[in-house]
Amino acid sequence: MLLANLDKPESYAYLPEALIACVEHLKSLDLENLELGRHEVDGDQVFINVMEFETGNPADKQAEVHKEYLDVQVLIKGEERIDFGLYSELNPVSKEYDDADDYYLVSKMNAQCTIDLEPRMFAIFFPEEPHKPGCFIFKPTLLKKAVMKVHKSLV
Repeated sequence: MLLANLDKPESYAYLPEALIACVEHLKSLDLENLELGRHEVDGDQVFINVMEFETGNPADKQAEVHKEYLDVQVLIKGEERIDFGLYSELNPVSKEYDDADDYYLVSKMNAQCTIDLEPRMFAIFFPEEPHKPGCFIFKPTLLKKAVMKVHKSLV
């Protein structure tokens, strides 16, 4: 997992070239006015899902894990807590892998940590890193975010 800010290039300067290109693409967009839904960047290799929803109680959520794609999750508006952890065979799988949507769920994470995002901050989650986005910090709040999906073959 990597935490950075779109407005602070020094926070992501050492990323692989492909990920820097993705971050620069995100910076070039009018994120506030980006329509909800899927936006193509490079077919199934790179695309962006834009969503808006109310944050929820972290105790009621399960962590998602991807096998094929990295998530570049950038907060556009609101505030968000994301719990994340390390890959571990001890993380109990609660929903088996869905190949079409590239995810499975785990009900508990090894070495769990928490980050709080403010607008224009982003977190990159690599394949097999469990993460639980969309959690409230103090109380439920409406957020808008973009999740850029980057196929692992590009990195």
